[in-house]
Amino acid sequence: MSTSVLKKFGKYFLLDLIGEGGMAEIFRARIASLDANGRLLVIKRIQAAYSNNPEFLQMFRSEVQVTMRFTHPNIVQLYEAGEEVGMQFIAMEFVDGRNLRQVLSKLHHKQQRMPIPAAAFIVEQTAQGLHYAHTFKDRITGEPLNLVHRDVSPQNLLLSYDGNIKVIDFGIAKATTNGEATRAGVIKGKLSYLSPEQVLGEVLDSRSDIFAMGIVLWELLTGKRLFVAEGENEFQVLKMIESCNTFVKPPSTYNTEISRELDMIVMQALARDPRKRFQTGEEMARALRKVLAHQFSDFGPSDLSQFVKKLFHELIVDDRKQLQMLNSRAEELIALGTQDTQTKTDAAVSAPAKPAGHADHTRVAQNFMGDKFDKSQMKSAERLEINGPKNQLKVPIRGPQATRTGPQVVRPTAHVRQEYDPYPNQAGPVKGLVGLIVAGLALFFAYNQWSSHREVAPAPTVKSLPVSTNNVKFRLRIFPDNGVSKTRATINSQVIDMRTGAIEVPMGESLELVVERPGFETLRKEFTVKDDDLNDNKEMTMQVKLEPMAYGLLSISTQPALAQVSIVNIDQGSTGNRKPAYSLSTPIELEKLPAGHYQITIRNDLLNVQKTIQVEIKEGDRKVISNLPLDSN
Repeated sequence: MSTSVLKKFGKYFLLDLIGEGGMAEIFRARIASLDANGRLLVIKRIQAAYSNNPEFLQMFRSEVQVTMRFTHPNIVQLYEAGEEVGMQFIAMEFVDGRNLRQVLSKLHHKQQRMPIPAAAFIVEQTAQGLHYAHTFKDRITGEPLNLVHRDVSPQNLLLSYDGNIKVIDFGIAKATTNGEATRAGVIKGKLSYLSPEQVLGEVLDSRSDIFAMGIVLWELLTGKRLFVAEGENEFQVLKMIESCNTFVKPPSTYNTEISRELDMIVMQALARDPRKRFQTGEEMARALRKVLAHQFSDFGPSDLSQFVKKLFHELIVDDRKQLQMLNSRAEELIALGTQDTQTKTDAAVSAPAKPAGHADHTRVAQNFMGDKFDKSQMKSAERLEINGPKNQLKVPIRGPQATRTGPQVVRPTAHVRQEYDPYPNQAGPVKGLVGLIVAGLALFFAYNQWSSHREVAPAPTVKSLPVSTNNVKFRLRIFPDNGVSKTRATINSQVIDMRTGAIEVPMGESLELVVERPGFETLRKEFTVKDDDLNDNKEMTMQVKLEPMAYGLLSISTQPALAQVSIVNIDQGSTGNRKPAYSLSTPIELEKLPAGHYQITIRNDLLNVQKTIQVEIKEGDRKVISNLPLDSN
């Protein structure tokens, strides 16, 4: 779980700390404005200890200079760079997902392997993103950057829950324009993902990143680490990389389901001689696309999305709850800060001129109480209010009640007559003493009034569903019955063992059955087990029929080129439930969709433009929508 922060940082509001490296902290954040609608982004900032380190600053600025100009769906988008309270930072795109190292660790924990088409698809998308970076040219001068990432590894590849792949962390990327040169004897990058030329300290080009992608693809296909030695012996790892031609075995050695074509792609990428590798990222991506088209034509981003979501189902649910709580709390604090600013502005505009030497009793009280009156730092939305004709004094209430989430108690408000200074011409200590006495009496009177009228809020009544301990056995029969081994069925998110088709369920509670099988419509059915549903064996048997899917292909490109796409099937399925939405990014190429009618919403939040259209996908159809212009909201 992440660590909550809830702190303003310039024009941003930090929600939680989601990552921490050797030099930087990574925060999930939002704009510190209620008008921002909670749109999430990521703030990466240099830790205070490294803010004066020239080498770290150079790496940080290099990342900004290189990637600020990138606009590609497989590279994380940077929005802004700057300095706040003495710390350098970057604001960038938030990718809702996990990095590839976390995915591999999860698979290892579950003793599973990455599906072969998923592995090929991930590296194919990575190769496209890196080819864009390798061949990027300055928009004004036309000069090529000749960029090399130099740190292609599972930690720097993000998989979104929407099935997209994003390359991150160009902090040590080397470009001909950034003036950064590697010192002799210094190797940059993660040891197990270095190329032979990196190990030898030779001049690097894009083919070094090709070798790293070969390592990643080998590990995805086999579920094993390639260049790793016992006891993390660094010298031994370097020797393995240098002798890669004899050390590396084809991935089919460890996974016999891997085809010869995929073996050849991996081994070509891992050739020790750069001249024998793929010469560009696009060349490697094209080879992988060919394998995907011939061997896994049904696989697409939505399949990868389902795979990642199932793998991290519990974490996604917990993270959504935490994120909703953090965002709600942030909005409360932002609202308090906004209200505080408005109150000060109104007071400055409407306050009447006071006679010379007149004491501002509210200000005296605030100075006396110190930081308790800094409402931008208040931890609770509950306040004691003292209303006067011209100003308002708010005192934060500390204690257990400040964190209640149930019904709030309405506090009686004490109205105090506005005092005037009876000694307008007195100077020195007398004025200050009078001001303090009046402010103290006002606070004491208000507290007594509040205490004497305080009511204890009744405990909220919580109505819960009746829980029965009388569990019964539920049996599921699925037609067609062939392919049951590929079927996944759940009741209220609990998986049914398809070898027996049985599970225990409670009587009298609302249950949701979900049945999924590749090539068939997802079936959803809500029901409740009653006595009348049971047979003589006190069991309930349900028979369901899965409807086969017919597919078509959809391609979309837009102006502007990058946009978020939500695709909703507006046909009603056989179960009467609307299909879930697909979430993708443009450009979309040959996305496989079940035949039907769809409502497609395309938007670019940065430019505040969007468009909604409806299309029909027929079986075997190829629907192409080119250069669709987006309209302003």
